[in-house]
Amino acid sequence: MRGSLCSISLEFALVASLAACASAASAQTSGRAVYAGSPDAAILSVNVTASVSAGCAFSAGAAPGGTYSVGNVEGAYSIDVTFRLRCNTPSRVGIVSDNGGMKAADVPSVPAGYSRLAPYQITLSLAGDQGSTSQATCQSPTLTAGAGGCVFRGPATATTGLRLPGPSQDAPGSFVRISSPGYSDPATLIASNSYADRLTVTVSPAT
Repeated sequence: MRGSLCSISLEFALVASLAACASAASAQTSGRAVYAGSPDAAILSVNVTASVSAGCAFSAGAAPGGTYSVGNVEGAYSIDVTFRLRCNTPSRVGIVSDNGGMKAADVPSVPAGYSRLAPYQITLSLAGDQGSTSQATCQSPTLTAGAGGCVFRGPATATTGLRLPGPSQDAPGSFVRISSPGYSDPATLIASNSYADRLTVTVSPAT
């Protein structure tokens, strides 16, 4: 007998640096100087420089999070979880899967010919300002910690994760899509009331 219910949760985990706002300016200071035989006024120029740190975060109230039911783990499903970025620089978004698939948490082991893990696929799509976009699709087993083969396996860093080439100031259109055309592995899924996985999504300024 095969399981019929499963769920997936998304955890908002932020990796970001705070923007330090400052503006470049030039200031000019004048003072009065009195020296023997000299003019009674002198001008002193002071050059002031400043910078703005790279800052990147999920937009307030628009971070990817929540718990979602995909219904029958053996059937076809597709769920989109939308979010927005607030980054003043190119950014990277990474995803890590706890289980690498929908896993029967209440079944410690299975007999030969059965499985307690149903893989699925994840599409990550990023949207930025002025129409900049980036998108990739990976299979859930490639998203566990230490796994390889997925361009957006996290956690996100300046060099790890799917890269959005430009800034994004609350641009709409970013999403995580969790989907499956239906379970097709040769092993039979073991009966369970709780097939589940958790995805942790992180964002970072990119180099």
